Amino acid sequence: MQFDIPSLLVAVALANIFCAGARLLLWRMHSNIPGLGRWALAGAAGALSLFLIFFYGIKQWSSVLSLAQLFVVIGLMLVWDGFRRFIGKLSVSPKVIAGITLLVLIWIATAQLQDSIQLRAIGNTVLVAALSALIAYELLTVRKPTSLAMRVTGWIYAINAAVFLIRAILTDQSASPVGLLNPNGFAAFMLLWWLFITIAVTLGMVLMTSERLQLDLDSKANSDPLTGALNRRAFSLIAEKEMARSHRYGTPLSLLMMDLDKFKQINDQLGHEAGDAILRRFVTIAEGLLRDEGVFCRFGGEEFVALIPNASAEQALVAAERLRTTFATDSQILDKSGFATVSIGIAELEQEEKIESLLCRADVALYRAKEKGRNCCEVAKSSVSLQNL
Repeated sequence: MQFDIPSLLVAVALANIFCAGARLLLWRMHSNIPGLGRWALAGAAGALSLFLIFFYGIKQWSSVLSLAQLFVVIGLMLVWDGFRRFIGKLSVSPKVIAGITLLVLIWIATAQLQDSIQLRAIGNTVLVAALSALIAYELLTVRKPTSLAMRVTGWIYAINAAVFLIRAILTDQSASPVGLLNPNGFAAFMLLWWLFITIAVTLGMVLMTSERLQLDLDSKANSDPLTGALNRRAFSLIAEKEMARSHRYGTPLSLLMMDLDKFKQINDQLGHEAGDAILRRFVTIAEGLLRDEGVFCRFGGEEFVALIPNASAEQALVAAERLRTTFATDSQILDKSGFATVSIGIAELEQEEKIESLLCRADVALYRAKEKGRNCCEVAKSSVSLQNL
């Protein structure tokens, strides 16, 4: 089966221009998200390479085809760098970019001197396969939880690497002349594959950006704007799940109710800016100490709550004492205020107990800690003991 390759080239080029425009618009709308600018430049490089291939079909200048292949590799390097930036990694080293570019130029020069389209095709496909494999590796090995769009895009690049590797092997073993414009199924397949990859990857980029924006919105909705800690709304949702799990499996669950001592006095004497700095520092210390043990949130004002799964009251008391002493002796706090301390009440979840009761018992224990002179920890009494008081 034969195809009208020039018409197919025009169709693929128009699709690439459209996708490049979509990436540019995506970048202009969300320029604060790292990597999107690189994706837009990569789209432009891909469209330009197709234009050069089309021009090569008219003039048959081998140098034009070499330039097109160079832009293909540049586009993939830009995509690679863009994905690294997007997932929070360092950008691709300039030395790596220079090394790959030099390798491409050497290969192009060798093919040009030998006047071998086959050699040029093999080098190009191997480089495309290698860069696609690198991109797939970046997207599929992200340590933090990845999105569905990121995983799918990663697998698309992995498949692209396999396709181009197969093409390189077939090209090397082919006895017939190799050319991008030959009206046979192999050349047409690669153009159609280019069309599919461009559209699929652009869609993946759009969906990844959409998921990132949604995560940012969810984070803002669940976070305290001053300290960055989880807010009361987020705590309620998490606490409900953790308590249900504790009741279901019979595992212990403890709650810490924390209140910064004499915080109004700190604000009055040092100012609200210093008070805000102390709040942020307390959150940094608490999240650092409790990161592997529980969920920490700002409950309101200078009051904080931590939920520690799989911990009895005695184990939670150890964590609370560690937090209390670390905060009281923190050098950054002492520089701002010599009397910034925290009092903590600890309560362990009882059978069939509700969140309101657990919070109430922890709050009563916190009140006892305040009465004892502050800067101390108290374990709550059982709900039965409180009812008998």
